[in-house]
Amino acid sequence: MKKNTAGILAFILIMMLFLAACGNDKSETEKEQPDKSNTPQEQADTPKESEEPITINLFRQGPALPAPDQDIILPELNKALNMDLKYNTAPTEYDQQLNVKIAGGTPPDVFGVSKVQMEQFAKQGLLLDLTPYLEGMNHLTPENAFTEMHMKKGVVDGKQYAIPYRPLIPVQTTFWVRQDWLDKLELKAPTTLDELKEVAKAFVEKDPDGNGKNDTQGITGNGVPGNGDYGLLRPIFAAFGVAAPGQLMIQDNKVVYSSALPGTAQAVDYISQLIKDKLIDPEFLTNSGLMHQEKAFKGQAGIVYAHWAHMKRPDMVEKMNSINPNQVWTQLDAMTGPGGKFADFYDEGGTNLRLVMPKSLESQPEKVAKVLEYINYVSGGEGQTLVNYGIKDRNYKLVDGKVQIIEEMLSEMGHASIHQITGRVEMEYLNAKFGPLAPFFEFTNKLPYISVYSDFVSMPEGMNPADKTKFENEEMIKFFYGKRPSSEMEAFIKTLKDTFQLDKYIAEADKALTELGFIK
Repeated sequence: MKKNTAGILAFILIMMLFLAACGNDKSETEKEQPDKSNTPQEQADTPKESEEPITINLFRQGPALPAPDQDIILPELNKALNMDLKYNTAPTEYDQQLNVKIAGGTPPDVFGVSKVQMEQFAKQGLLLDLTPYLEGMNHLTPENAFTEMHMKKGVVDGKQYAIPYRPLIPVQTTFWVRQDWLDKLELKAPTTLDELKEVAKAFVEKDPDGNGKNDTQGITGNGVPGNGDYGLLRPIFAAFGVAAPGQLMIQDNKVVYSSALPGTAQAVDYISQLIKDKLIDPEFLTNSGLMHQEKAFKGQAGIVYAHWAHMKRPDMVEKMNSINPNQVWTQLDAMTGPGGKFADFYDEGGTNLRLVMPKSLESQPEKVAKVLEYINYVSGGEGQTLVNYGIKDRNYKLVDGKVQIIEEMLSEMGHASIHQITGRVEMEYLNAKFGPLAPFFEFTNKLPYISVYSDFVSMPEGMNPADKTKFENEEMIKFFYGKRPSSEMEAFIKTLKDTFQLDKYIAEADKALTELGFIK
């Protein structure tokens, strides 16, 4: 870790000397102009290694931190990096608290922002341009999942202002089917949309649980259209070759809006028929938490749209067996439909957290170096191992070079994720933490999906995203339930254009995605 510190400090010194040399070649007119660049300050003193721990103030949205005597990772970080990390979180009202700190002239040394905040603060000149420092951060590499596409999530106007949290598995929630019901009815696991409908119909009509009652549903899951998450309908849209409504896709090197594509109207007709035939849980729009899983485990439905962990994690299996130990659930492949074989959509621009630093920190080069060292340390090597698995020979062992969790000490790591400020290499982590469940998450990780780019694009000025989403989702529900025929999809899109400035949004997307290199 000292090597990393020295490297970063040396890089800052070289930059200052280089800029000073360039400054000597400027004309007198140029010298009179203030330097508005975001490179390290030329007038800063040469940073020196401090004997005392450097205090770092971190602020992010999230759950409250554990009590000091329950956090085994923080002391190790402070010791390894010779720092005093003041880690603060705000479970609620984070934006308001952050704005107060910034407006008061006391911004945190490193803090989390949304995409909108990142762009706003960057354009106001409040953020430190991290571009000159990246070369010294040897763990921000593609091997550690910091790919070129991933790093673009922290770019504004061509400059790297944020370090984005690394991506999770693109697809983790899929359809699961009661294998014992399939066997009883002599059916095969569905692989196409037509077969999905046939199996759901059989589960509704042919008494698969054998209780002599017409009380079983075909498909259940969560669906929360109020915030744009279409839940169990997502894989159906995907099989028609489109992302769920409200997403920005790229087709033929051109930005397209998922709701306006022909595949969406086709998917709406299919979904409407499922609902009309009573093959979907009538409460799927209001199911919350694990209500869908509970219905499935209780034998109320034969197909469930659920996360792999909610079906196969040991505590979930125990819950299932306590209800009925004879039930068997099989993970389904992506459905094939008119649009091909896709399991879901995935937003390539999405990230759980963006870490930024205030430009005002330039006057404290030692602190800048320490924050960068901290971010770099927890992003790879021994620092990443620490925040992922804890202390060697206490929380984990290395067996043939691979991490082996010490189960009896696992409870100590309940708060570890709070220290994974840049995320982790997800498949490595899952294999170490949930090795026996690898067949299930590796299966989902290989599923084909549709890429969307919505989170790379900002809403144009004057456009209200909440109003657009609310209208769009309310109208989609009408289409699903037959209260509005799919023949009116064209009129629906026209309203999005005329009232909610959809064309302006697509134009903004075209500009942003072209600048980022996704459109050539």
